[in-house]
Amino acid sequence: MQIEKLSVANIKCGGCADIITEGLQAVPGIDAVQVDVSAGIVEIHSANAFSSDLCEQVSRKLTELGYPVR
Repeated sequence: MQIEKLSVANIKCGGCADIITEGLQAVPGIDAVQVDVSAGIVEIHSANAFSSDLCEQVSRKLTELGYPVR
């Protein structure tokens, strides 16, 4: 299992965490998502290594959702 931690802007509450979790779990290759609201950190779990393509998809999805990577 590979884990990537991202610092993300605009996370303010559990609702934000739910939106991020649901949005990222729709990205192929993402197995699990954990959001630390107080720290503004999104932890992404994948069975495979994080390719540049997967990282780009994650970043794009977070931006679409209104939570860009810092």
